[in-house]
Amino acid sequence: MAERLQKVLAGAGVASRRDAELWIAAGRVTVNGRLATVGLKVEAHDDIAVDGRKLRLDRAAPADLVLIYHRSPGESLKTADAEGDAAAASTYDRLPPVRGRRWLPLSPLAPLDGGLEIFTTDGQLRAAASKRFAEIPCRYAVRVHGEPTDALVESFAAAALAGEPAFEITQAMLLAGAGRNRWIEFEVRRGHGRDLRRIVMDAGLEVGRILRTRFGPVSMDRTVSRGRHRELQGKERDALYQAVGLPPPGVALKPAPAAERARAPLTPRGSRGPVGRGRPR
Repeated sequence: MAERLQKVLAGAGVASRRDAELWIAAGRVTVNGRLATVGLKVEAHDDIAVDGRKLRLDRAAPADLVLIYHRSPGESLKTADAEGDAAAASTYDRLPPVRGRRWLPLSPLAPLDGGLEIFTTDGQLRAAASKRFAEIPCRYAVRVHGEPTDALVESFAAAALAGEPAFEITQAMLLAGAGRNRWIEFEVRRGHGRDLRRIVMDAGLEVGRILRTRFGPVSMDRTVSRGRHRELQGKERDALYQAVGLPPPGVALKPAPAAERARAPLTPRGSRGPVGRGRPR
């Protein structure tokens, strides 16, 4: 069955769909020796190459992979530059090789932060996670230097909504401890570690470390030490796909009944409401 070229590249984990479109528009992709165009449909027997290098894309196998990785604060996601500057090992150097595909991060952490990173070879999973980021709850542990009080911690929710960019703190808890190094646990939506760093520092506290401990239904496995990884399988992997609005691998979406499709209002792009009746496009 013919599929759009950018979908094939994304599904194979070669690039996200958006990156694949940019590569095609820049003339970096050929199909059967000819420059490709965005939207071109390809078959399983077509020869696809990027920058002159032929890709081996087996549409049927192997299955896409998802893994969790324990990233150290300050660890680089970038590979060494073209001149061979290998000042620090990259996260990608510690991931298992995937032939004909590449690892794509889901909502990657800022360079200063650490904890849970999720990587996949499934471009559609990455695109769906980016699209649904505002709906996905994430949990962070923030180590602060100072003397936070319960009242101060409760005030962070209002500070998050009033900030720029605004985000939502659904839970904030001062964890047990003593001394001037304390941990605060946050659950947020639409927010990143850098957003938490900003509001905590604005409150007069010094931030020592920020660790992501959960992304949607996936939690950091305590048995995975820094610089190590573990593949997600079974129910863990399926829950992640469902959290971003995708069917689990190997499960097809059921089409809507014909009666429901016939009743669905036709809403053209840009319209705020239905303007007619009939089968949706």
